[in-house]
Order: sequence, then structure tokens, then C-alpha cells
Amino acid sequence: MATNIKAIFATSTSTIDSIPGRLRGYSLVNGMASATDIVLRDGGAAGSIIMKQRLIAGVHLISILKIAGIRYETNLHVTMNAGVSVAGTFL
Repeated sequence: MATNIKAIFATSTSTIDSIPGRLRGYSLVNGMASATDIVLRDGGAAGSIIMKQRLIAGVHLISILKIAGIRYETNLHVTMNAGVSVAGTFL
């Protein structure tokens, strides 16, 4: 079965996918000297939280989401501080 796969890279708070989809994997990097949170929401900056990850200082976290991934019905929005980056793959 053929599927379109998208990849993103973000370094600031923004909508990173504008249509419904599934997050299948991600890489999170905290280049800051203190812990910080990364929040993924379905439906924009005020939408429902679908994932919240606390990153300690200097950490690089990679995750592959098996089975169905994380579904978002509207769009995918990320909230993060400066010095943090997110990369992801989506279906």
C-alpha cells in the first residue's frame, strides 16, 4: 500500500502540519541549560493536548511510534521554548 510520508523540522512554536494525520516518529532536542516542555496539540495553540514531553537540559530523544502512532483530527501544533527543536514523520 502506497502512502505519502511527510517530514518536518521546527525550532519555534508553530502549526507543523495543517491537515489531519498521524505522528509516526519524532526527535526532540533540548539545547537549553534547563529542563523544558514540548507540547503537541490537535487543533492549534488552544487545542487538545495529544502529547506533552518534559526534556531535561541537553537531552536528545528519539521515538518511533509503532502500530497506529498518534492521531490528530484537525492539525498538529507544537509549543516549545527557544533552543529546542522538533523533527517528525507523519502519515
